[in-house]
Amino acid sequence: MRTLNLTLAFLLLGAMALAQNRVNYGSLSWSKDGRQILFSSIEVLPDWSNYSPFNWRLYLYDLKQDKLELIDRSAMFGAFSPDGSQVVYSKNTGASWDLFIKNLDTGKKTKVTDTPQRESAPDWSPDGRMIVFTKDLKKGVSAIYSMDPSGRNVRNLSQNGQFECHNPEFSPDGDRIIYYMDRGDKKDQVYVMEIWSGFSRNVTQDRNHNFHPAWFDNQALLFTRGNDQLCIKELDGGPTIPVEGIQSFFARYNARSKQAAYISKEDQSIYVQKMKGKPGRLKLGNAARIITPELIRGR
Repeated sequence: MRTLNLTLAFLLLGAMALAQNRVNYGSLSWSKDGRQILFSSIEVLPDWSNYSPFNWRLYLYDLKQDKLELIDRSAMFGAFSPDGSQVVYSKNTGASWDLFIKNLDTGKKTKVTDTPQRESAPDWSPDGRMIVFTKDLKKGVSAIYSMDPSGRNVRNLSQNGQFECHNPEFSPDGDRIIYYMDRGDKKDQVYVMEIWSGFSRNVTQDRNHNFHPAWFDNQALLFTRGNDQLCIKELDGGPTIPVEGIQSFFARYNARSKQAAYISKEDQSIYVQKMKGKPGRLKLGNAARIITPELIRGR
């Protein structure tokens, strides 16, 4: 009886510890056809005191089949190849964060970077010939790099030597990338870069904290401003327009399905919502809650 009571006590303590953890998300991306999303999540105490990079998980969710698949452990920031057959992502190997490519048909994983620096937030070009990502150069400094999917022909696109560049994403036509720069003043700004010339310009140009940009179409972008306010803005001028009813620190748009997927910290969930029209004339459908803490917890 004593052994049984001790066993029950340990089970109860374990359940209480698990219940104290919160499910948090770190990244989100679409497949080109709008049928699948990649996202990373972690279970951690509210104060993050039990955080470990090895507890990140990268998942694939199929919207049509309502199916969740684990891509890899100790992994986050994934992106699909244009044909949807592979994903590139960042994985903590114990020594650093390196980039891997996983074939979704065979399950084979290939390590494509191997350096002491952290490489993260990869995105695949629409033609499949290039991957862009961020690379830490030293404390407080990171730059945007590109390479072939094989890991060859690595080059520094941003030539940044002072600040932190984050989350590059290819434009639908593949000629530009959008990213944001952290200057350490809590007033991050969104930039657009021409791939082949390397020329960058500030798109937001204000005193707000603007981050995690994504392409809406070739001429407009989505990004988060301040306290999780999702906004839309045309690249060639015009005002920054809040997207009414959506509070999110990380959102991505799929042009084919005309849907935005976004992370809500309020209820620890991921939503998908129809979004049609142009900046200033958006029409929003009903939001569908597709990923919940209950779906993720304990996996």
